[in-house]
Amino acid sequence: MTASNPSPAPPTTAVPSQGPPQLSIVLPVYNEEVVLARSIERLLTTLRGWRLELLVVDDGSRDASAEIARRWSQRDSRVQLVKLSRNKGKGAAVRAGLAAARGEWMLITDADLSADPACACDLLDALESGADLVFGSRRVQGARLLNRQPRLREELGRGFTALTNGLFGLGLGDLTCGFKALGRPTAEAFVKCTRVDGWAFDVEWAVCAQAQGLRLVEVPVRWAHQQDSKVHVVHAVLTSLVDLVRIWRRRHGDRYGAGEPRTGPLRDPYDPPAGVPRMKGSACPSNESPLPRESERVTIPTPYTPIQHV
Repeated sequence: MTASNPSPAPPTTAVPSQGPPQLSIVLPVYNEEVVLARSIERLLTTLRGWRLELLVVDDGSRDASAEIARRWSQRDSRVQLVKLSRNKGKGAAVRAGLAAARGEWMLITDADLSADPACACDLLDALESGADLVFGSRRVQGARLLNRQPRLREELGRGFTALTNGLFGLGLGDLTCGFKALGRPTAEAFVKCTRVDGWAFDVEWAVCAQAQGLRLVEVPVRWAHQQDSKVHVVHAVLTSLVDLVRIWRRRHGDRYGAGEPRTGPLRDPYDPPAGVPRMKGSACPSNESPLPRESERVTIPTPYTPIQHV
């Protein structure tokens, strides 16, 4: 860390666990020592109404990221460090976090918290309303861009989304926002059937959800580009294009289909019907919504017949 970017210290007294978590937050990290401590503090503060665990997945960082997470875990039992032996990629880090998560619902967010954590309630409300997978989006009605990305990066993101939609017919507005939520049955299945280790892991999630007939929903977020972002745009684009080819081959080889014996259906057949909350009460602990209800969620169309409940 640098003197010009001081990070909050962990609490001076240990914070006890409050029982099994309802919500698991997966925070993939690679060389994020400058922002990590304050991001941990902000997540714990913003989502304090939840019984949660925060899984900091260190993807082979070469800086002090793992040590910062370890110090927090010693002070606050809600924080856990999951350490990969070497740098494998964001997709691998997220998958490792999902495999270690104990909550019924999972929230994925980037280490720089470009998406406002307060918007988590909207994503979790969508899960409670029957969605299996929720993508935060900067390109649907109701989204707020407080600080835009550099023009080149923004156009590359739009182009990548357009290319992906053309290849797979997803109809998504935003694939590259790092703010996502999913329930445990979907998370457990994704750990088994997904293979992409790099930045295009969320494309594989969407394609897998499409093949399984899952309900994938986009929800608007409040978003601000962070100058400390560690994404190397050109490298990310090139590796993602390679991964798109791999996903296309797996999709057309029926590797994501519901009939694949190794994974089975992504939706638990004993889940309640769509529209029936999976947990009692509102997903958001507060009575106030972090975003105005002027926006409508966008349900992603799929040509596949959804798996029916029994």
